[in-house]
Amino acid sequence: MAVTVKEVIEAFDLLFDSLHRKEFTKTLRLNEWGEQELLPLVRTFLLGYFGESLVPEAKTRLPGSLSGDGYIDFLIDNTAVEFVVRKPSAARSNVSASVNSTEVKKLMKHDGLAVLVLFDFSKTPYTEKQIERFRDWPSLGKGNYTKSPFNVVYFYLKKKRPKTLGYFTKNIRVG
Repeated sequence: MAVTVKEVIEAFDLLFDSLHRKEFTKTLRLNEWGEQELLPLVRTFLLGYFGESLVPEAKTRLPGSLSGDGYIDFLIDNTAVEFVVRKPSAARSNVSASVNSTEVKKLMKHDGLAVLVLFDFSKTPYTEKQIERFRDWPSLGKGNYTKSPFNVVYFYLKKKRPKTLGYFTKNIRVG
């Protein structure tokens, strides 16, 4: 049975919630780690959650790159997943549409379901309106490209005390 976007969101919701639970993290401050530090943990988590349907670092087309190829962080069945993290001390732009245009291009070129997962560990989260900027998709360059829709899932800290987490999704359809 194919993996749905809803199942991917549920998995990442469990992970994001766990990264903020003291009983789970113990002495590790996982909610202060960046993307590079978290990727091996996320890969292991997704392998346990989805089993053998997970393919990490799946090769894909990337228009505009020198080789024309790139790598999607995770391919779960036929659902492409790109993962982005903003550390508590990082600039707001880390999860912005302009900084993540390469990830968006890879998702737009994927023939199947696609999800951009944004983990924002900062105290100043984006608003839904700011995430709407992902609708201004980047140019793929010259050529007649087939573009697929994708989903953006933004996980963030609503309130520090008491700790309240939240997320929202946006479906991005490209013309």
